[in-house]
Amino acid sequence: MEKQIYNLTTEEVLKRFDATIAGLTSSQATERIKQYGKNAVARKQSWSWFSLLLNQFNDALVWILLVAASLALFFGEFRDMTIILLIVGINATIGFFQEYKAEKTLENIRRLAADKAVVLRDGERTEIDASLLVPGDILVLASGDSVAADGYLLESYDVYANEFIFTGESKSGKKQSGAIVEQGLVLADMDNMVFMGTSLTRGSATVLVTGTGMGTQLGNIAHMVGEVREEDTPLQKQMKILGRDVSILAVIIGTLVMIAGYYSNVSLYENFLFAFALAVSVVPEGLPAAISVALSLGMKKLLKYNVLAKKLNAVETLASVSIICSDKTGTITRNELMVTNIVLGDDELTVDGQGYQGEGNFYSFGRKVASTQFPQLETLLRIGVICNDSGLSEKDGIISIAGDPTEGALLVVAKKFQKDLDFYAGWKKVDENPFSSDRMRMSVICAEKSSGKTISFVKGSPDVLIELCTHKLIGDQLFEFTAAEKQKAKSVYDAMSKQALRVLAFAQKDLEGVASEDFIAQAEKNLVWVGMMGMIDPPRADVHKAIDECLKSGIKVIMITGDYEVTAEAIARKVGLLRSSNAEVINGKTLDLMSDEDLAARIFEKEIAFARITPEQKLRIATLLKKNGAVIAMTGDGVNDAPALKRADIGVAMGLIGTDVAKEASDMILLDDNFASIVRAIKEGRTIYQNLRKFVYYVFTSNVSEFFTVIIGVLLQIPIPIAAVQILAIDLGTDILPSFSLGAEPSEPNIMHRKPFSAKEKIIDAAGVWRLIRVGLIMAIGAVIAFVLSMKRGGWDFGNKIDVSSVLYIKSTTAAYAVLAMTQMANLMQARSETLSVFTLGFFKNKYAIGAALISTVILFLFMYVPFFQKYLHMLPITWQDWMAVMITTVAVFVFEEGRKAEQKVKI
Repeated sequence: MEKQIYNLTTEEVLKRFDATIAGLTSSQATERIKQYGKNAVARKQSWSWFSLLLNQFNDALVWILLVAASLALFFGEFRDMTIILLIVGINATIGFFQEYKAEKTLENIRRLAADKAVVLRDGERTEIDASLLVPGDILVLASGDSVAADGYLLESYDVYANEFIFTGESKSGKKQSGAIVEQGLVLADMDNMVFMGTSLTRGSATVLVTGTGMGTQLGNIAHMVGEVREEDTPLQKQMKILGRDVSILAVIIGTLVMIAGYYSNVSLYENFLFAFALAVSVVPEGLPAAISVALSLGMKKLLKYNVLAKKLNAVETLASVSIICSDKTGTITRNELMVTNIVLGDDELTVDGQGYQGEGNFYSFGRKVASTQFPQLETLLRIGVICNDSGLSEKDGIISIAGDPTEGALLVVAKKFQKDLDFYAGWKKVDENPFSSDRMRMSVICAEKSSGKTISFVKGSPDVLIELCTHKLIGDQLFEFTAAEKQKAKSVYDAMSKQALRVLAFAQKDLEGVASEDFIAQAEKNLVWVGMMGMIDPPRADVHKAIDECLKSGIKVIMITGDYEVTAEAIARKVGLLRSSNAEVINGKTLDLMSDEDLAARIFEKEIAFARITPEQKLRIATLLKKNGAVIAMTGDGVNDAPALKRADIGVAMGLIGTDVAKEASDMILLDDNFASIVRAIKEGRTIYQNLRKFVYYVFTSNVSEFFTVIIGVLLQIPIPIAAVQILAIDLGTDILPSFSLGAEPSEPNIMHRKPFSAKEKIIDAAGVWRLIRVGLIMAIGAVIAFVLSMKRGGWDFGNKIDVSSVLYIKSTTAAYAVLAMTQMANLMQARSETLSVFTLGFFKNKYAIGAALISTVILFLFMYVPFFQKYLHMLPITWQDWMAVMITTVAVFVFEEGRKAEQKVKI
């Protein structure tokens, strides 16, 4: 929609858009609405509660359970069907409500576009709905107005625009129309264009609308976001593989058993029950719910660290993050300009404090000093306060700046000098020379009420003010400002600039003897040099420590900013991102000249930061890193960041300063915009993923023990030692709470001193498979022994047939059930760590595990001794001899695992 306007004269631009300086007619505007459509950015289809609910069933293991429930229904096993459907429903409910709450929290309406716009229609100024703007309209803007469409500046006066949503930088950018137009050429770029979603912080302008709706830069980014495909998380990939393998195994086992039963003259019903018992023993029915609960608990834990996860699966991806691509402004830094350096003659002071809080101290050579030691300091600060068009406001304890952040920083440092001091007291404003980007200075003329003395206070760029000064103030004495001293001041200014400080100079002039009508003309001549103040958006206090932790844990941190190289490098070195001498800062122009291979080599082999980066370049970096196997977390706050956020494995938007578009494209939101919160979230993500592996092992150990129990029964040619409904009673009854409790296991020591979990790393590796086979075999052998001994005490012997509804058979299968269920409690304690002893971890440290074991034991007794459950689950009370078998097998599992861990520790 937006037409190219490069290298055209202003008249040609107007002609290209069939526009005139007087604006469109109403009829032209109506025709163009039909041609271009309304001025609105299309948003993605809104989520619905039904789609969220349906998505909870899109899981391989859930599909297996639904197939099993269907088969149970077909053969009339309503108990089994009910239990399976119950657990599927619980799993769906947990996932649905967590994601529903997240979506409700983040549901947004596009608020970036202005509601109203002032245009020239039919030769007159008219206020219209912003959605009715069309290309060719002449838009009239004033300071404070939101820009409702993209446009070229036809006329402007001292225009500055806040383009934070595109640039990521809080500093307003200067817009120039006049100078370029006078040359007869239109060079359309960030300097002479304004964009939808931005706002004017100063000046006024007449703008030719060149793009509306999806034809704007905002619309282009929205389109880019829509083009980015979402990919599965590492856990989703692993669970798909796991679900596939389990499905194949269950089908093969069930099919083989059905075939064998067919040729063994077993009835179809009995054959199904046997096949179903084996298939059920393979399927981890409780695993989907356990994963949902663990990730749900993880979402709640992350909230404590000011991280809001939008989807359950985003939580576990944090464990695999190998590269963090972070913004500078507002994430690594506070997004609050603060005066940190003050130069008064030969004295240099530093100032501390936090952001816009008016509390801080002054230091000289690292030693805290009283501000009253430097009488010249009050003069300097007074100039900064009086030459100021901004203000401070406080709401709910949060201080914000109304106006330019640079001027706001001057107000804050004045409060640090003396909180209650009114620098205006005793002074009356007479006149003003407003700031101009051409002059790079401003002056305010004030009269002192007590003496009647008139002073011109001047603020501006140091290199400009140095040349306008003839004298300098030291203490309360005036001295000549010699060429040598001016050069010294310039050297100090250059040194401050190299530290990425934004520097302002301050001067004054006594207008005694100057006629009032000449005040303006003489206000900035023959000035007295007072000093300089340097300010910076300082790094957050805990960022350096967080970056150190990243390096120890094998995570590479890359800063990507739209700011200048000098500023980017200074901040990066200050927080420890760039430490070596061969570290490199790559700007946008250099990046465009690099091949993907060269870029990848530099990223992976060197300490690196990026400066002056565009949205497309940020997306390229994200795409390249993923292509090379990295799992990346990408932070962003502006509209321009949305495509990269969506492309990243974990898109992290800023909660305080982030735009709605960025939040919509992200997977997580930093509620405090703090980089350190990302690192804390990664630590929690690693813990959650590690715990996921623990309860996957725990659940599959139970399945393996059940499978071996049935298989050993087949090999011994005895009745099935455990019924399908009893297997479900373990998987969905006594095993559920313990598996949930593993999700609450605290972080193991040194979890942040290992490399990130690989996306290719299997949830259960070869060593884990061998471990669960051995433990499962011990449990199964104990269960079969308990079953056989119980049967023999009742008069049964090998080779005998038995009625599966007889009291003896039900009591004996209950004994096998008790062994498998209780040995899982021992396995629960050992599953808390793959390598560390229970006593090293602290036996009672995970109170949830202890509570779950106790509750599961109570459930076991209820199943065995309460008539209602006895009837429904085919169970009966067991004898003391059966309980002895239960206790011996439980202790055997616990001791075996303790011995394995001790042996592994010795080998290490």
